Amino acid sequence: MRAVKNSRDQKGKMKRGEKEAISLRRRRLMKNIMNGLTITGICIAFVTTIYLWRSGMAEGWLNKAETTVEAGLVDAGLTVEKVSIEGEFFIVESDVEGAANITMGDPLLGVDISAIKDRVEQLTWVKRATISRTLPDELVINITEHQPAALWQVDNKLWIISDEGIQISDQQLEYFTSLPMISGVGADGELENLLTAVSSSNALFEMVETASWVGSRRWDLILKNGIKIMLPEEEIAYAWKNLTDFESSEKLLARNILAVDFRIKDKTVVRLTPEEAERRRLLAKTGGVGEEI
Repeated sequence: MRAVKNSRDQKGKMKRGEKEAISLRRRRLMKNIMNGLTITGICIAFVTTIYLWRSGMAEGWLNKAETTVEAGLVDAGLTVEKVSIEGEFFIVESDVEGAANITMGDPLLGVDISAIKDRVEQLTWVKRATISRTLPDELVINITEHQPAALWQVDNKLWIISDEGIQISDQQLEYFTSLPMISGVGADGELENLLTAVSSSNALFEMVETASWVGSRRWDLILKNGIKIMLPEEEIAYAWKNLTDFESSEKLLARNILAVDFRIKDKTVVRLTPEEAERRRLLAKTGGVGEEI
């Protein structure tokens, strides 16, 4: 015998299903309406923004707001009343001040620090500049200068150049006469490599008066006592260490020699002065004992 379902139960179940379907349709409808309103709102905002900007109204509001903020900063005492320059040694402070072009009394927070940095770093002595604010009224310009390493002779003119080969200045050269003078096409670009190679004994390099970049491939150094040091094309640091060792153990550079030649790999050639060569020749001829180098 089949079970007969109560018609009232079937009617109730149909009503519940219809309610759920109606509820689902309503939720979908509301979602579509909200999405439409959102897109419409975005479009209206976009069109309004374009209109305000093209009409100049938005720019006017921004300018007015900026003016109001700056006026508030001035009223609060946050204005530039002091400029401090730090790290300068070779450069003149007035040159930095002129490049910075800061107006006293301007709002401290309104100063364009990036623009000041760019202008100051255009000065030839300045390697790097950092600009900072110190509340309530100070701007600080911190400078890292190029370090003078040599005088470069080029086109019958002398330039102070840094260890990176950067031309710094051709002025006030009388203050830099203790620096070695370098010459030769491309010498400025090779200076940093030379300084790195001789860094094992900077004290010895202080004896160098001139350095010539020969044939665009190697260096000849002339010491202050007139002795020439002929460095190789490669392994400059190794040759310089050998020279340092000779000087330390034998006082080679205090002897009567004209040159020390390192151009041949694994070989050091010492050239005597004519007088010293003659003296040794006579010693050898008479059976005397000569010095060894």
